[in-house]
Amino acid sequence: MKHFIAFIILLFTCNTLFSQAFYRAYPSEVLGTERNIKVLKPRNYAENPEKTYPLIVVLDGDYLFEPVAGNVDYLSYWDQMPESFVLGINQRKSRYDETAINRESGLPESQSTDFMDFIMEVVATMKEEYRIAPFTVIIGKDVTANLATYFLMRKKVAFDAYLNIDPDYSTLITDNLVSKISQLESYNYYYVATPEKLSTTDNMFTTQVDSLLENRKNVHLLYEKIEGVDKYGLGAHAIPRGLNYIFEEYKLIDEDALVNTAVADNMAKEGKETNDVANAIETLIKKYKYIKEVYGIDMRVRLIDIVTVAEHLIDNKKYDELIDVADLAMKEYPEKLYGRFIEGIGYEGIGRPERAIKSYNAAYALEPAVGITKDDVLDKVEMLQEKK
Repeated sequence: MKHFIAFIILLFTCNTLFSQAFYRAYPSEVLGTERNIKVLKPRNYAENPEKTYPLIVVLDGDYLFEPVAGNVDYLSYWDQMPESFVLGINQRKSRYDETAINRESGLPESQSTDFMDFIMEVVATMKEEYRIAPFTVIIGKDVTANLATYFLMRKKVAFDAYLNIDPDYSTLITDNLVSKISQLESYNYYYVATPEKLSTTDNMFTTQVDSLLENRKNVHLLYEKIEGVDKYGLGAHAIPRGLNYIFEEYKLIDEDALVNTAVADNMAKEGKETNDVANAIETLIKKYKYIKEVYGIDMRVRLIDIVTVAEHLIDNKKYDELIDVADLAMKEYPEKLYGRFIEGIGYEGIGRPERAIKSYNAAYALEPAVGITKDDVLDKVEMLQEKK
């Protein structure tokens, strides 16, 4: 019975996800024929008319679309990546023709070039019809991963992130990829996953490559050999790992990031050299500036991120910084009591109880948030008044 209930829950989840996905026959001017595509719309697209969303293009959409869409939906639900459009291009009968590479020149054959132009045609249509953020990802496996990489060789690089699953790189790519990546000027992500077995890819991504890209803050490259999987099971591991890597800076802020800023701060106070000293709120503001500039998503600071920073500061008794965080919370969430509440804690911490009471009184008139109620506010006021 338990297994039956679990199956029903899983079935309901899948139905919910793919009720947002739809199939479409796309009449291509480039190819002169119709092609089948699949599109997953973000869960909350209709409810957020001002918001834009990244676009993830999935080659081999006949079998890669569902695992990619499922991971995107799951990770975005937990705010580990932004909600995104997923576009799947079916290639069941045509993948080898559309990925053919000329052995002499090393360049895509004419039908492959046409297919690349078709990809850009569909992407342009998506941008016309939907609110697409200026951040696009392309995903491919073996030969389609190789073809996707040829977009890097064009004068205008069409994609901001590449997720390659066990790529079958041609000689031209093998010889030029690292050099091309090292020359990129805009922010780009390049993730490659292969099984544990020996691969020609091993010779491309070495420690020398790491040192070459060490000072290139705009270039992010990760090559992983995933243990215990074969070429069939690789995608199930590579897709979530690759998405996590590409959208690392979007994730909710974690304690480690704040501990690192605290360590740097303490080293600076001790007169020790640090590369980048930033307090907690600066770390938070930099994060959202990055999200806007790189992922193209203009969003207000998430309340849960503010709470994480505030709790870190309270634990470390950094009450001056806490008051700055309170200002940010009041700016982003003026209707909620949280900003005024932590402002009161900050003023308590620096020994200004009268000012703290004023903050708590202001908090009482606002909406409860993150588990803090009006009763909690009254308790704070009564405690301070008793001390007086």
